[in-house]
Amino acid sequence: MLQHNIGQWAGCFIRLNGDGHEQERFPTSLSVKDSDGLIQTCLTYEHTGQQRSMSFQSLPPSMQVCPDGGWSLGPTSITPWSWVAELCVVYQSERRRIVVRHGVSGLDQVVYVVESADQYNPAFSTDPIQCPRRREGNLMIWQPEAGVELLLDARDRQTGDATACGLRWSLADGSVRQMVRRYDGNGSLLSLSPEWP
Repeated sequence: MLQHNIGQWAGCFIRLNGDGHEQERFPTSLSVKDSDGLIQTCLTYEHTGQQRSMSFQSLPPSMQVCPDGGWSLGPTSITPWSWVAELCVVYQSERRRIVVRHGVSGLDQVVYVVESADQYNPAFSTDPIQCPRRREGNLMIWQPEAGVELLLDARDRQTGDATACGLRWSLADGSVRQMVRRYDGNGSLLSLSPEWP
């Protein structure tokens, strides 16, 4: 996982409301490095200069990792109420990430992140995002840009409802990078699966 994510990432954070409409966006830079076994990250909000740093010796037990560098992070178990998950997929020198905040009655917020190890991708549209949305069983699929799908649960979930959130990036060469974080009806984290959704 580290070899795909180490380095300096220039990015753009885009906050979407519960209907998939862009609320704001701002530039960021993220440093990820391995210093003698200590993983260090530092996120800088370029418009304010504010920084958030983390260090850890090993990957958190609640982190799920794919061989191609994708990962997800969130609680090991959830209730029908608030929970947060972060997912990331990587392709060469680019990444797509989401941070999903689930509230007591559906989605509170989704942050969509576009990152490049070289520089911020100038080809990414500057037009405000209004995600096309469609239903997929009990879940929703949002499309923030061509080739990218977000799997989201916008329901007012009840006890016993299984749930998931996911990120899928279909690339021009026909390959797909995806990560889905799933919870069963008891709220327990399930093992990674190649299924979509």
